[in-house]
Amino acid sequence: MKKYFAITVSSLVLALSAPAIAQDADTSATAETETAPIDPARLDAAKSTVDYLFPLGTYERMMKGTMDQMMDQMMMSMGNMRMGDLAGAGGVARGDMPDGMGEKTLAEMATEMDPAYAERTKISTKVIMDEMVNIMITMEPSVRKALTNIYARKFTVGQLNEMNGFFATDTGSAFARDYMMVFVDPEMMQSMMTMVPEMMQAMPEIMKKVEEATAHLPPVKIPGAGDAFGSVEEVMEDVNNADDSTDWEDPDNWSVEDRDLVNKLSTDSDTAFEKYYEALEKAQKNAKAKMANGK
Repeated sequence: MKKYFAITVSSLVLALSAPAIAQDADTSATAETETAPIDPARLDAAKSTVDYLFPLGTYERMMKGTMDQMMDQMMMSMGNMRMGDLAGAGGVARGDMPDGMGEKTLAEMATEMDPAYAERTKISTKVIMDEMVNIMITMEPSVRKALTNIYARKFTVGQLNEMNGFFATDTGSAFARDYMMVFVDPEMMQSMMTMVPEMMQAMPEIMKKVEEATAHLPPVKIPGAGDAFGSVEEVMEDVNNADDSTDWEDPDNWSVEDRDLVNKLSTDSDTAFEKYYEALEKAQKNAKAKMANGK
């Protein structure tokens, strides 16, 4: 359950780059177009355009402050989804679920397994978002470079100069300043979340069409096993009949050697990550000071 929410948060954060990256849709028709030399005059004009629309610090501005609150709301909305609806998205009928499970919400199920679920999720979300900010900041220069190339290929020098002329005005500057912020506006995020229930309801029919469209393909084989995956119902039956014991996860049941090794590697991993982020923050701080001094 914790992994599910971590992946969800990470996916949403990475998706924030989509508005920028998606603008390459019309220019990526062929590899030849993408690798062709770009007119230097176009590049110069495009750099100014990107400076207006996606200046350094954009990701930090997008993600710090309001994102924690929006992520909490998103997690709450997801937690309120009923297990029957989630199972239905995977092609499992509500009637095939254990009695009463279909009517329980994801949050209720999670709380049964983890009484501290709500607090743990909130803390985890905050930590993940803070760390993701650092990761996204390191991605920003490459995103700006890609955007510059995209705009240079997509628009002429004249068109780019007209845009830049507009962005230099009070109205244009106001538009450019908040162009990317629109994608993390609470109203936009809320609008996106309202689509989730409809998508979940449509998923069984979509998966049915996928199954029909791929019916002519050979069944998927499990590596190292002779039998193919069965139907969704058969797979779910196997899952339901499987041993639910998780005693093997309890460190008390591990050998002394295994437990000591896991603890040592866990400590080493934490130390390595701390050093990595310290080095990252130092590198960014030094670069920022250097750029501010014009060196």
